[in-house]
Amino acid sequence: MKHPETSEGQIKRGRGRPRKYPPKAVSDFENTKYSIFFTMQNRKSEEGKNIDNEIQKIINTVFDDIFKGQNKEKLFSRPQKVEEDPLFNNLLNKKENLNENENNNNINNNNNQEKKEKNCNEVFYEYLNTFKNNVNEKYFTLMLKFVILFRECYDKSKNKEISGDGTKKVGNLNPEGLPDLCNEFYGDFLEPNNFFGIENQDQKDEIIELIQHFCIWLFRNEYTKSKLSLATN
Repeated sequence: MKHPETSEGQIKRGRGRPRKYPPKAVSDFENTKYSIFFTMQNRKSEEGKNIDNEIQKIINTVFDDIFKGQNKEKLFSRPQKVEEDPLFNNLLNKKENLNENENNNNINNNNNQEKKEKNCNEVFYEYLNTFKNNVNEKYFTLMLKFVILFRECYDKSKNKEISGDGTKKVGNLNPEGLPDLCNEFYGDFLEPNNFFGIENQDQKDEIIELIQHFCIWLFRNEYTKSKLSLATN
């Protein structure tokens, strides 16, 4: 899987084999990746634009592209309408959620316990909600596609059981194992299924970038003990 390297503050994409880096190299990678991620021109927000004002349109677009696409049968969940998906509902209803600064300033035993009990849908929502004001509409649409597809792959890979009433428990898995799924997600889930309608090569490359950023965020927020494996050319 492709991974970027940093060079004088810039992102350089490349392919390579997994490799263990010394702690400082990993720290430098994480700090650079995390701090400059949303400053890139193709990602950063547009002045005067509010993602919340466009959220219904974005969700409808993502729902149609993924759940009505030609590879919909390869998905774990198959909602017939937007309201049947818990993550879409959280976004539409603007579920109350602490932002990153509040999380850092209000850590206590109750908050720590609540973090441990969060499932994938809740963690993906927190990630999107934390950064939605940093990005433009086009990039947020890609971010939403990424989290929905990552969730679908995780649920499918774990062979999630069907509940007693016959409905699938979508997104109820613990997020701890998400970083371990990265290569399987890109190579075994996205590529064989034509990226579920993501045709632009730049967007395919951005999925890799989002995987890395999301996994760093998971680790920093203590939703996983797994660190992202880095690669070099």
